[in-house]
Amino acid sequence: MRKCCIGDICESVSDTYRGNANQVVLINTSDVLDGRVLNHTYVKNEGLKGQFKKTFAKNDILYSEIRPANKRFAFVDFCNTGDYIASTKLMVIRSKTHMVRPRFLFAILKSQGLIDELQTLAETRSGTFPQITFSGELASKEIFLPELEYQDKIVSVLDSIEGRISTNALINDNLAV
Repeated sequence: MRKCCIGDICESVSDTYRGNANQVVLINTSDVLDGRVLNHTYVKNEGLKGQFKKTFAKNDILYSEIRPANKRFAFVDFCNTGDYIASTKLMVIRSKTHMVRPRFLFAILKSQGLIDELQTLAETRSGTFPQITFSGELASKEIFLPELEYQDKIVSVLDSIEGRISTNALINDNLAV
């Protein structure tokens, strides 16, 4: 295990969408929540608002710059992202896979301790709303990073637990009907 900064093991990607698909899916901060992309609805690719510019790929992390405590972040676990466009208010974070597994990085980024720290930092910034940036607040956060084989084991356990939580939520939703 070694100590490093988050910015050492991932990067903030800002690739502009240059596609010309007839229909696209627009992902705003309200379309991601607590680990999931909520919106998969296609809209016409015309007259789009200026904030929709960023592309992303499978295993990327979408992380809101605004109010970290609202948990507006998601792990991209689907392949067909070519027609998806993210808002500029979402950071697209990509792991350096030779150092960190994408799901392990996501577990770090959604940990309550880090979220609390980022929220505190966001609230100290001047401006209209609590905001963070990758280079300003996130990249400099220090973490302890285990070897890849241990990351794989940890991710396996976390995925199992999250799978059970999802299954229980579906059961509860069906019982409520």
